[in-house]
Amino acid sequence: MKNLVFKAEEQNVKVSFLKDPNHIFENYDESVKYCVVADKKVLEQHPEFKNVLTANNFSIFEIEEAEKQKDIETYMSVIELMQSKNFNRHDFVVGFGGGAVTDLAGFVAATYMRGIKYMQIPTSLLAQVDASIGGKTGINHGKIKNFIGSFYNPTEIFICSDFLVTLQKQEFLNGLAEVIKHCLITSRDSLIRLSEQSEAIMNLDQDVLLKCIKESLETKANIVQQDFQESGQRKFLNFGHTFAHGIESANYDAPILHGHAVMIGMIMALKYSNKLGKLEKDELDLAIKVMNEFEYDFKDVKFDTDIIFEAMKKDKKNTNAINLVLINEIGAPFIYQETSEESLKTFISKFIDDFTK
Repeated sequence: MKNLVFKAEEQNVKVSFLKDPNHIFENYDESVKYCVVADKKVLEQHPEFKNVLTANNFSIFEIEEAEKQKDIETYMSVIELMQSKNFNRHDFVVGFGGGAVTDLAGFVAATYMRGIKYMQIPTSLLAQVDASIGGKTGINHGKIKNFIGSFYNPTEIFICSDFLVTLQKQEFLNGLAEVIKHCLITSRDSLIRLSEQSEAIMNLDQDVLLKCIKESLETKANIVQQDFQESGQRKFLNFGHTFAHGIESANYDAPILHGHAVMIGMIMALKYSNKLGKLEKDELDLAIKVMNEFEYDFKDVKFDTDIIFEAMKKDKKNTNAINLVLINEIGAPFIYQETSEESLKTFISKFIDDFTK
């Protein structure tokens, strides 16, 4: 499969697609050092790849609990490791793991000596189709995710389908939500094509997965390179996310997978678009039909109208109203400013009643 190259601001980012991760460092530069910030569990699941790293004498910083360790203390530990090994601006930081690990590694790369070369090897579907593209890096502070961070692009991203085989089903679907989102905001044809491939996708057909991931990445890359700082078109990538953040808040004590919250959030956005007379019923039905072809498990999701609504009001994307990404038709998103709190809250309450029947 051909590589994908896209421009983020003035930098070219190369995306390589392959099945076997053991080929990633076949032609690595022996004159530079590599610090691999790695998910320990994923490394253990792929011992041959770990052997490649150790055989090349790469420095490895293992992360045991990615989201919990995505903090200032872990960040400083990585910095101190690199400083002790005399890393300089010509050397590399490598993020190996899911989105939390690559966010951390990217922030290390962005700030060590004011910027060091950075390579991504995302191992979850969510990281491959979402976190890998866009240049967002960061660490958590207090109870706020990504409170400290920056925009910083890797020079190269390796998308390897072999890592997806070890994912649990719901974790795989966690990432597929972003693929579905990219279809919904770009074209009806891509959504139908996804539906036609649904059985192969659920069977983890690696050829189909790589094609699917590449198409999804091309969609996001096209948007990001036109609006790197998220001032216009890139906001459409938040489709379903304002509702999803509210759902995640209602499940704060027992967190649910982000992609599952996004799936429910997209269903809410679709139905709200229809309620406002923006989205025709046949378009709504098609979108819901395709989404239902994938086997999401929502049984543990908790709903609370007041918590969801209050979280949506506090969303950082709001101005003087609650900003929602809605769609006029599949492939035609727009920003809607909801000024009627009562109308939105009533919709949320009714949606919960219908969804939990």
